[in-house]
Amino acid sequence: MRSLVRLQHGRLSLRKSGIELTSDEVDLLARFGLALTGNHDALRLIPDREIVAGLEQALELDTSNRRVFEPAVADGVLLRLTPHISYQSEAQKAAVRALLTQPSGSGLLVSMPTGSGKSLLFQLAALFERRRAAGACVLVITPTIALALDHARTLRNFPGLEASRALTGDTPVQEKNLIIDAFRRGEIPILLLSPEKALSSELLPHLCEAARPDSVLFGLDARLTHLFVDEAHIIESWGRSFRPDFQRLPALLVELRIANPDIRTVLLSATIPPTARDVICKTWRLKGEWLEVDARTPRYEHDVVVASFDWPSDRDKAFEYVLDRIPRPAIVYTTQVAHANMLFARLTQDLRYARVAVFTGDTPPAERQSIIDGWAADNYDVVVATSAFGLGIDKQDVRSVVHVCLPESAARWYQEIGRAARDGGQGTAICLFTKGARDRDSDVSQAFGLATSGWLTRELAESRWSALVFGATGRHWEAGHEIMSVNLNSLREGLPRQLTDYNRGWNMALLTLMQRAGVIRVRTVSIIRDQPGSTWDLEILDRRIVSTTDPAAWDHVFEVREEEKAAATETLKPFVGAMLNPQRECIARSAFELIEPEAAVPPCGRCQACRTIGHRPPGILPCTGLETAWPISPDCVSPLPKEILIVAPEDPALARHFPKLLMRLSHAGAEQFILSSELALQAARTLCACSEFGLVLEAENIGSQTKFAAVPTAVVLPDDPALASFLIGRLNEFRSISPNIPIVVVAEPHRILGGRRLDQTLSTSAPIHEQMLDTLTKRLN
Repeated sequence: MRSLVRLQHGRLSLRKSGIELTSDEVDLLARFGLALTGNHDALRLIPDREIVAGLEQALELDTSNRRVFEPAVADGVLLRLTPHISYQSEAQKAAVRALLTQPSGSGLLVSMPTGSGKSLLFQLAALFERRRAAGACVLVITPTIALALDHARTLRNFPGLEASRALTGDTPVQEKNLIIDAFRRGEIPILLLSPEKALSSELLPHLCEAARPDSVLFGLDARLTHLFVDEAHIIESWGRSFRPDFQRLPALLVELRIANPDIRTVLLSATIPPTARDVICKTWRLKGEWLEVDARTPRYEHDVVVASFDWPSDRDKAFEYVLDRIPRPAIVYTTQVAHANMLFARLTQDLRYARVAVFTGDTPPAERQSIIDGWAADNYDVVVATSAFGLGIDKQDVRSVVHVCLPESAARWYQEIGRAARDGGQGTAICLFTKGARDRDSDVSQAFGLATSGWLTRELAESRWSALVFGATGRHWEAGHEIMSVNLNSLREGLPRQLTDYNRGWNMALLTLMQRAGVIRVRTVSIIRDQPGSTWDLEILDRRIVSTTDPAAWDHVFEVREEEKAAATETLKPFVGAMLNPQRECIARSAFELIEPEAAVPPCGRCQACRTIGHRPPGILPCTGLETAWPISPDCVSPLPKEILIVAPEDPALARHFPKLLMRLSHAGAEQFILSSELALQAARTLCACSEFGLVLEAENIGSQTKFAAVPTAVVLPDDPALASFLIGRLNEFRSISPNIPIVVVAEPHRILGGRRLDQTLSTSAPIHEQMLDTLTKRLN
């Protein structure tokens, strides 16, 4: 009812709406900040004591489109293979261009805002490659079961990708075997996996089999072309603390490249902090080409409210007040599973909420799928969750995100508020946390503990390692290295003789630290529902680590530990400082610049500090990305000369025969088309049917830093002399960098630019008429 009143700008006529309130509902009105009017024929919002500063302003209705990045004109390939009629941003367009022109055996890192369409990349990769080979397929590694299931749900409704499947630790054995067999036959275009599942001994041989360019057996037609890693930023943080296979994933790429050196890698994320970027570059680059596409554009759709409290009871009271007022659908995030369950019980039992679900890492498999499907079908108003529900879940109309905790990084907070307002409408992001009179009550202390978790003192680390080595089973030698199986339930000296998750967690943290230091390598991990089991197989890379007399290996391990701990602490400090003082500076800008230090963005205009200072929300912000391109191009066959060629159009006004001109250029091998904005969409629609890529760039949007794809290029020279001269200069730069790429300039040869005719200054070859392109194409055929 409150949402209805809010959407009517504070007053709702009960008679016109056909609503009759029961006595119980009337009794609840005050709790939700509502009251009946004097005649009891309408409901109105009432101002009440504001427990959370800034909330009332944040909840003021705004029906405007808040998206700060503009759509970009489609390419022909987008129109041909997908239902989309444009790109969401220039960054998405740049990422697709990089994907389509990606050299064999290379790696691509893409960072774009949440909700800006990163999933399009693996969708388009599968669709594009399956037009070349019927069994072509891609792997997508996802960090959570929830995200894998959500992607699979979306793909079931995507033309051409309906047979895509998610294979998780929750998949029943019979269904798992059917999925694997269908994948091997080439029937599954996109296979979604967890890192542990992808690296498991039961599946890895089949993935390598699919990667091979030639059939292994008749009927096994899968042809793996790409390995995607979704939410790649967590490789560094989750891999450090409790999911070691996130940092083992490059080993999967190595195995796939052994089977086929041409396998391409694409890593996707909305937030890649500097520490995570360093880890990704070091471990994924390998020997191939490497390119990074960064949007460097924040999401500013949210009204942001941050409040801290001395006591959990005060925070919980504020949370209940907030939840009764925020628009739905809403997600409530916390850090601990136990706290999520407690909040869920409070909402459903004491506060009488009915359309609520709780989603954590402990949620049973059948219930996970039910919640994800129910969330998509609007069966829930609120989901209480840990980060298990956070990454990549795509519901366009989520209106609110509430944190009843302090996230342990700017990246986590930014990612999770990004679940709201993905449709570009108004979103609400509220963070309520305790600064604590006692450490155990402090969300701040918990955040620092989580950010720096996984680090032991040296004394305890050596004691735990001794216990693991002492309890190791199956020790043997392979290729000069000792292999041992260790039991994570091994107890160091001084601990009580009982098995606990706490003990296993510290043993996992120790082994992942030792792996990052390069003294061991975790070869295999037993898996229980996509989570590491209790038995890990280790390869000893530095024999000094098993010596009781040589401390050098431990010296190195703890040098790595100290560097990582210091970096994590220093990264978190400014974020905590900003959250503790939300009135001083723009929270959204501060968080984004911690994640993207090279970005320089304006204030959001919608947080407490911005409202106090008087900052207005920004208009359209530029998206970067087109400033990067591969230095080499995929193999292309074109009859066009490898130089700049002037083509005189049949119709200089481009009024009657423009589509025919484009088709002729495309048939002659052109794949990139640069033309004026007024012609761009028509060009994309024409190229949809006749060009493999049909990349379209608007001349007016090309800047001095824009890079062209290294593919045969056609430029329809615009009438504006200044713009035409600028493009000629950029083409000469392009020619100097990529001298073997054919370039066609469509213009009257006698046109004067800079006081001279084009045919005297632009090309060493004689101009040709448009019709002669047909002759060139016939020679090729």
